[in-house]
Amino acid sequence: MKLSTKSLLAAMLSTALLTSAPQVLAKDNTNTGTLTVTGYGEYKVSPDLATLSFEVSAYEKDAKTAREAVEKTVTSFTKALEKLKLGDKAITAQSLNVSPRYETNKDGKVERIMYQASRMVTVKLDNFELIADVTDVAFASGINEVGHFSYELKDPKAAQKEARLKAIADAKEKALELAQGFNVKLGMPINLSYENQDHVIMPRTMMLKATALNSTGSGPESVYMVDDLTINAQVYATYKIEEIKENKENKN
Repeated sequence: MKLSTKSLLAAMLSTALLTSAPQVLAKDNTNTGTLTVTGYGEYKVSPDLATLSFEVSAYEKDAKTAREAVEKTVTSFTKALEKLKLGDKAITAQSLNVSPRYETNKDGKVERIMYQASRMVTVKLDNFELIADVTDVAFASGINEVGHFSYELKDPKAAQKEARLKAIADAKEKALELAQGFNVKLGMPINLSYENQDHVIMPRTMMLKATALNSTGSGPESVYMVDDLTINAQVYATYKIEEIKENKENKN
């Protein structure tokens, strides 16, 4: 039986693939592999910017009266802060919110009983010694709620770099330790990545009562102690590793 030209070519191609496959596998079958490590870095630094949040609320029979009461308190607060010379950009008053408040009466009907007006005011400080002064001014002006105090860095790049360097050093140390422990040769890194962790662990704020009277002699002075910020970094590194070949002469 005669084979056609197409059948003959197909048979020759199949034979070529079968004979070449073992050679390819033998070429890739080397005593190499990879080692992947994760490095962690932590850097502590003192914050240089504080954001103080205050809120004023008013409850009145009509919306206009509630709104005016809040505006009066906010104006009084911002004007009083001018004495501290914080700068125009340091103080931000958020939008005013006015909403009705409802209550169910004894007959089971829902009725409007009053209006609530509220407004948030934030103050940014780079001088933490003024935190107590700003807080005192807030309460003296009629602010009836302290939202929260948060702390950060004006420019976190330098601190983030320090955290990354610590993470890199940790990854290198782990890779070397593993290579030595498993008796393999550590090659060059073939894959590197960095997980950007912008979040920081916010410090606790503690208010301590001093025993000495303040400059006006009106009462104890409030002192605010702020913890350091903790900035974290994480890196991933994959290294090429090779088997360490033992010297045959040593075996003999």
